[in-house]
Amino acid sequence: MKMLTAALALMCVPLLAAGCSSSGSGSVSKSDVQTKVGSFYKDKSHEDAKSTSCDGSLPAKVDATQTCSVTSADGQTWPITAKVTKVDGKDVYYDLNLTDAFVAPDDVASSVSNFYQQKVGSAPQSSTCNGLLRGATGATIRCVITETDGTRWGVTAKTTNVEGTKVNYDMIVDDQPMP
Repeated sequence: MKMLTAALALMCVPLLAAGCSSSGSGSVSKSDVQTKVGSFYKDKSHEDAKSTSCDGSLPAKVDATQTCSVTSADGQTWPITAKVTKVDGKDVYYDLNLTDAFVAPDDVASSVSNFYQQKVGSAPQSSTCNGLLRGATGATIRCVITETDGTRWGVTAKTTNVEGTKVNYDMIVDDQPMP
C-alpha cells in the first residue's frame, strides 16, 4: 500500500440537528445550548469536543440566533450557529448548523475504503476516520485502514481545494503499516 494517493471530491451538505430545551425565562440558557452543541459536534465528527462555548443564551424568539464554537481534539475551531425554529410555550426548538464547509468522517472513511479496494482488489476489513475534514485547502484528518489479516495502515485525507460546496481531497497512505 506504499505511497498510494487518490483525488476525490465530495459534496458538503449542511447538517442540521433539532434541539429542544425549556426555560421559564424566555431564553435557552448558555449552558444548555453549549451542551447541545457539544453533543451535535460529537454526533457529526465521532469525537468529543475539547471545549464548547457560546456568546450567551438563546432568546426564545423564532429566528433568533446564537453563535457558538467548538474546539476539536486537534485544536481546530468550528463555528456552529443555533437558530430558533419554533417556540411552544416554555419549549424552544432550534437547529444547529456547522457554518464551515466540511466532509463527515463516515464519508471520508467510505472513500478511503473504496480507494483501497480499487488499488488492492479486495475490500479492507474496516476503514475509520475521526474528526471533520474542513473544506479549506491543506486541512487534514487521519484515517486507519485495517486489512483482513489485521494489518493497519494510516491514511491522511488532505483537502486540495473547494469548489462551491464540493470539497476535493487527496488520500495519502503511510509508507509503513502501523505498529
